Amino acid sequence: MQINNTLSRWQLVGLVFAQDAVAASQTNVQLYCQQVHGAIPLDNTAYCMPFAGEIVGISWALTAAGTTGTFTIGPTIAGTECTDPTITVGTSTEGSDTCPRGTNVFAKNARIGAEITTGATWDGTSQDLVVTVWVLLKIESI
Repeated sequence: MQINNTLSRWQLVGLVFAQDAVAASQTNVQLYCQQVHGAIPLDNTAYCMPFAGEIVGISWALTAAGTTGTFTIGPTIAGTECTDPTITVGTSTEGSDTCPRGTNVFAKNARIGAEITTGATWDGTSQDLVVTVWVLLKIESI
């Protein structure tokens, strides 16, 4: 039997972001790559990509649903929110959105993040949020 040392050119990678106790009335707040219980985050809000690639999706989950109000979630490239995919969260506890290939292309060393904007009437303020930004990385020259 022959074993080949090969790697697919495109690799799907999930980048995880979080916020503890999602507060109301936040505008374009960058989510942290890691956040421990309580308001004690590590200050990193993005991952540096070692290869060029593109954002192809976003998924999220809350510990429990809010009963009123909404908020939006979107991936970012260099701190600027992408227009697709984006998600509006209401009274659900999870969801996802994808976009066509070629919509959110980024270069090597791009900083990929996620941000949220919560409405004043969002009442799920004791709920914890986890967001995964799905990227395809184009693996070359290794």
